[in-house]
Amino acid sequence: MSQHAVSCIGIGKRFTKYVVPSVMLQDRILRWRRHGKHWSHTALKDITLSIGKGEWVGLYGPNGSGKTTLLRILAGLMPPDSGTVSTTGKLSCFFELGVEFHPERSAVENIYLHGLIHGVEPKVILKQTDEIIQRAGVESHRDLPIKCYSTGMRMRLAFMTIMRTESDIYFLDEILAVGDQGFRTICREEFQMLREKGKTVLLVHHGLPALQQNCDRILFIEEGAIVKEESNTPHNPSVMKK
Repeated sequence: MSQHAVSCIGIGKRFTKYVVPSVMLQDRILRWRRHGKHWSHTALKDITLSIGKGEWVGLYGPNGSGKTTLLRILAGLMPPDSGTVSTTGKLSCFFELGVEFHPERSAVENIYLHGLIHGVEPKVILKQTDEIIQRAGVESHRDLPIKCYSTGMRMRLAFMTIMRTESDIYFLDEILAVGDQGFRTICREEFQMLREKGKTVLLVHHGLPALQQNCDRILFIEEGAIVKEESNTPHNPSVMKK
């Protein structure tokens, strides 16, 4: 595609942690040999990619390969050590546990605050709230604080809230692992609606068949580098297998 919704060039990321943390200046000066020892890990190595508008791209790789780190950098939630990132359009992200939700607030309050932060009109938020709660399957906990929810309930609520936030680009991390078979059916219905609207999606998942069912391309990442790209003709999400 000629127009890019998401692109990055030469992205690199390295994490460093000192073996013996040093807070006081005198420790750093007098015991520099001891406190200078550190552990480091290269999470991403010279990642370059582009995603066209309306394209669905899957990111596949083993645990620890750098998938989520790359997603967070592309979303602007984490700075890269090197390289540049460019996105065109409004962006919504799904990460584990609904990181934008306040644990002391109820589902209704969190949905409302999330909508305001993302520029949704209050009357639209109120109109969508009942549907979000029903589709997430958390009616029984509607007025309880989020901290009382199970992990699955929080993730379902977060996903449905994001799906009702109108955006151009969606970054989804392991959403197909959320909930039971019934909720995965709801996820596929939501995916179908996104595709029909021409939305751009970057989908991270550890299961290759699920990515092949949904994505136009699949990028394989290992040890922080993209090692292979696979073109794909996705099947109808409404008949996607478990």
